[in-house]
Amino acid sequence: MITSIPTQLPPLSPSKAGGNPSVSQAVKEPAVSQTAPAASGNDQSNELNDDQKAEVARLQKVDQEVKAHESAHQNAGGQYAGSASFSYTVGPDGKRYAIGGEVSIDVAPIKDDPEATLAKLDVVIAAALAPAKPSAQDRKVAAAAVAARNQARAELTEKRAAEQNEDKPPFDINDFGDTPPVSANKAYEIGNDLGQEGSEAGITISVTS
Repeated sequence: MITSIPTQLPPLSPSKAGGNPSVSQAVKEPAVSQTAPAASGNDQSNELNDDQKAEVARLQKVDQEVKAHESAHQNAGGQYAGSASFSYTVGPDGKRYAIGGEVSIDVAPIKDDPEATLAKLDVVIAAALAPAKPSAQDRKVAAAAVAARNQARAELTEKRAAEQNEDKPPFDINDFGDTPPVSANKAYEIGNDLGQEGSEAGITISVTS
């Protein structure tokens, strides 16, 4: 069962950070404040060459995009979304930058309540597609939620049909609905008379529709 909406950017190669081996080492860490500013350069930035400075700028942009992406999942997922966790890499300036993230989301149906399940899966679908650029995994989660939603809708239809059958009274041959009793009795008497006349004349009466 799909239980998360992750996004992942590929780790950086050492060559892009001036040959620093630590740049390609991405580590998974607990969620950080979504309102915290992206990592920025410090005094070491003055010692970086032009390529390294460009890489730091790129990492800052990726950091902001990843955190905005996961924040969109969280905000749209509401009570069904978990905390965001991020994968970090170390830039040529020695700072960590988020290059990937994941937000877990509860997609389990609500037992014996297809109507509540429909409402829940609407939230899941919205959360999966909330970012400006949903990832392939995001779209996969959304597709799975749509399929589960269709199943819940079918169950709800069956449930309502069963409830209507339970509420419907059994057929009563003597219940003529809105027809006045006098009219019903008269029709019954006429029917009996026709049956008797047909028998005496040797005529068989057939009714077709």
